Amino acid sequence: MKSTIKQMFLGEKGNYDNVKFTEEYDAFLDKTVALEQEFKVKFESNPEIFKFYLKISNAVEKLNAEVTTANYVEGFKLGVLLGLELSRD
Repeated sequence: MKSTIKQMFLGEKGNYDNVKFTEEYDAFLDKTVALEQEFKVKFESNPEIFKFYLKISNAVEKLNAEVTTANYVEGFKLGVLLGLELSRD
């Protein structure tokens, strides 16, 4: 078995491209894209509202990215602590 550290270095583990998303994720993504397109069509006559919506959407996406990063880091730390504890037994 290849070292996990080596797999991370080679991009085989811990790489976003290797993450397998669920069918539920794909459905939410499709729904989100469809709703955003519908929203854009409804506000073509008032592009300022759509620009404002995009600002809100970008802010929410950045917030979600920060939450995801913090949870990833915390989960990684927890995994290391569990590994250390198991190695002592």
